[in-house]
Amino acid sequence: MCKQNQQQQTSTQAQSAKEERTPLDVEIRKAELEVQLATLRQNAAYNASVAGQMQRQFETYQRIAVPLAESDFVPSAYKGKVGNCVIAVEMAARLNVLPLTVMQNLCVVNGTPTWKAKFLIGCVNSCGRYTTLDYRISIDGTVGDVSYKTWEKDKSGKNHEVLKPFERPQLDNLVCVAYATERATDKELVSTPVSIRMAIEEGWYMKSGSKWPTMPEQMLRYRAASFWVSAYAPEMAMGLRTEEEQRDIVDVEYEDLSETQSSPAPKPKPTSSAIEEAKERLRNRGGASASGGAKNESKSNPASEMP
Repeated sequence: MCKQNQQQQTSTQAQSAKEERTPLDVEIRKAELEVQLATLRQNAAYNASVAGQMQRQFETYQRIAVPLAESDFVPSAYKGKVGNCVIAVEMAARLNVLPLTVMQNLCVVNGTPTWKAKFLIGCVNSCGRYTTLDYRISIDGTVGDVSYKTWEKDKSGKNHEVLKPFERPQLDNLVCVAYATERATDKELVSTPVSIRMAIEEGWYMKSGSKWPTMPEQMLRYRAASFWVSAYAPEMAMGLRTEEEQRDIVDVEYEDLSETQSSPAPKPKPTSSAIEEAKERLRNRGGASASGGAKNESKSNPASEMP
């Protein structure tokens, strides 16, 4: 009975509260509902936009990156660096692979992010669009008389490019191409040929610490695979070089040319004696012009000469 009485009293109070509402209260309530509805529509439109999707994705990537940055299994380039981990997670989402896989194969060489060539080869083999990437290696005679580019310092200490003859002209000129068949069209896709002669001419072979003299066939495969990906599947590399390519780039030491550039000679400042002479000439010029004006005035006015 007590509960029924309480319910009746509550319903009676609510009904009386509705009856006590004025038209102004109703209008205020309608305005509040309209504002809430407009806010919901605006939020829904923003969430459906590109900016809203990017914001939600970034928040998700950041939540994933925090525990990865605290892990001991990630390379040193990502250890304790949430920003680097966020980039790795975003690239992993594009490639549809695990973030740790990207971290293990995305290396920084001289401050530039690069892919390991074997990672790109694995991407090609597992994407399903092509058959397994394979290679053809042949011997095209010897490298012969070929020169390579290098940098040397002259007497003034500046770097300049020089051509040097290769000391082993009888070395076999190995040539390698990478190829795979596109499943949709059944067309064989072949890379640009890579040869030992090319490696010598580009300066890769003679670079300090290069692996070309010790493992030429492996380096040929890596470079041919890189050329193949750049030509037929550039979205996999995302515009980045391979680690092997970046290490083969010939770096030139930094030179500060600011001191060697000829600067214009400063204009000589006038001395005090020159300034005084210039002032004296101006005074004499002014006095002469004044006396000349007086003479002209006397000639033009004859009455002034009469006694």
